[in-house]
Amino acid sequence: MRYRAKELKQNVNVSRTSPIKELFILLGGVLGILIAVYAALGFAVDLVVPKLPSSIEQSLGRLYSGIYDDTDETPAEAQLQKILDRLSAASGDTEIKYKVHIVLNPQANALALPGGNIIVFSRLIEETASENELAFVLAHELGHFANRDHLRGLGRGLVLLTISAALLGADSSATNFIMNSLQNVEMKFSQRQEQAADLWALDLLNKTYGHVGGATDFFEHMSKNDKRGRIRYYFATHPHPENRIRVLRKNILKKAYLEKEKTALDRPLSKLVTTPGRTN
Repeated sequence: MRYRAKELKQNVNVSRTSPIKELFILLGGVLGILIAVYAALGFAVDLVVPKLPSSIEQSLGRLYSGIYDDTDETPAEAQLQKILDRLSAASGDTEIKYKVHIVLNPQANALALPGGNIIVFSRLIEETASENELAFVLAHELGHFANRDHLRGLGRGLVLLTISAALLGADSSATNFIMNSLQNVEMKFSQRQEQAADLWALDLLNKTYGHVGGATDFFEHMSKNDKRGRIRYYFATHPHPENRIRVLRKNILKKAYLEKEKTALDRPLSKLVTTPGRTN
């Protein structure tokens, strides 16, 4: 009887799965674990931040206020400060002295910095049509202070940097990849912060002026001038202007807020005056 070897139907030395596929599964698992750790530590930050004493925030504020303390207050800043002081008094917050600073910048934006410093870009004032519209923007920044969003951001940023640097080194390309991935997760958290600050500002505007006229004006200007599509806002820190208008309108109706005649801007603000050296 003659022996005839059977043909092997499969090679036991070759894996059926692709090594590239296995690599992606491994990377996905590692990234998932990192996101889970980051979310847990971020949650811890959210628990700790509200309990921090104001003295810590004031200490952080000194790092920023020194940039602007050497310049004299301009007439525009004096008028803006009056609006801010009125809003602050209406909010009942007397623990922190809020200070407004105007910088020359082509962007229509404002920033809340630790320690009670609010930065307003000159373009924003140039595009503002009423005191009420500008007051809402300032009230929005006060909302960030009330919710301690800037401290939450600093804490989460520190967590983000620590995780990636500890695992892979501060300058590695993998660190940059993980940083970008986790930052995309953080974007939606920032959008929730912005919406909460909008609603806080709406309540403060009504408490200060007795109505909410001008509350949506700034976002209406943004919506008209914005050439970006809605898809780009999915990865942005701020919600789409039309979404913000819709949420504000819904709450105006829900709380039966009135919309009365808006107050015109005082002369120094309508003709922006700022020191030449104060730019950003």
